[in-house]
Amino acid sequence: MNAPRSSSGRAFKRMAPWLGAVAMLQGVHLAAVATSLQDAPRLALAGDVAGWTVGLLAVAGTAAAALSFGAGDYLRRVWGLLTAGAALSLISTALRSYWMHAVPDVPFTESPLLPVRMGVVVLANVCTPFALVLLARTYKQSGLQPPPSPRASLLWAVAAVAALAVGGPALVAAVGNLGQGFAATCTAVIALASTLADMTTILLVAPILRVAYMLRGGRLAWVWWTMGMSGAVWLFYDAREWLAPLLPGSPTEAVELLRTLRTSGLAMLGLAGWLQRSALVSSQRQSSPGVVIPTA
Repeated sequence: MNAPRSSSGRAFKRMAPWLGAVAMLQGVHLAAVATSLQDAPRLALAGDVAGWTVGLLAVAGTAAAALSFGAGDYLRRVWGLLTAGAALSLISTALRSYWMHAVPDVPFTESPLLPVRMGVVVLANVCTPFALVLLARTYKQSGLQPPPSPRASLLWAVAAVAALAVGGPALVAAVGNLGQGFAATCTAVIALASTLADMTTILLVAPILRVAYMLRGGRLAWVWWTMGMSGAVWLFYDAREWLAPLLPGSPTEAVELLRTLRTSGLAMLGLAGWLQRSALVSSQRQSSPGVVIPTA
């Protein structure tokens, strides 16, 4: 199943420009935020531009992957759900963006669009984790189930502890805000849906990375590595509140800087979709008629 080490090296060289592009997007967003910390309108605009940019990339990449598979294909369902989640996330960005530009002097928490965004965010955070559950089960569908091992169990345990440590306090805070007024309740529901989805994503990093390791050197390895890295980024994004005091400078400013990690998380999701499409197209070109090449 594993390719020679030289194959892994060639695959990394092909991936380097794409990973560099993600790093560049992250760096630009980080620089924009760092230079806008004392200017609230400019800070909001930086987040708005970044949200639109990576949101569109995520939708385009996941949609490209979904459309590469035929109707009824298992992975078309996976990538279709990821596309739906990315599209709903982009709609959420659009709602906030519209309000920010249309009524700049009124906080979004006072907007009549708040309950609409709540519904959109809840749906997005149902689609994406469900898709990742299906993706994590793909290895079973393809007969690539990794054997159990103490190292695998440890990886699961670490992921579970990380998910609870990061998501637990946020869940408690969100539950405490339920029933404290309409706006507070809507905001709490959004926080609950987002936190539960991110906890699921963090937990699924373990099986996704195991499959990526099994496929190392192969055509699909970087699809799984990129998905795993995207999940790992969300771990640090969700941990921003308690990581911020550990960083130099003001904790409030550090939180804003760590919030930019959303850019990498969404950009790598879109990149994974494009890599899946590329791998499938390549396998179809190389396969002879009547020969089925596994695509997961």
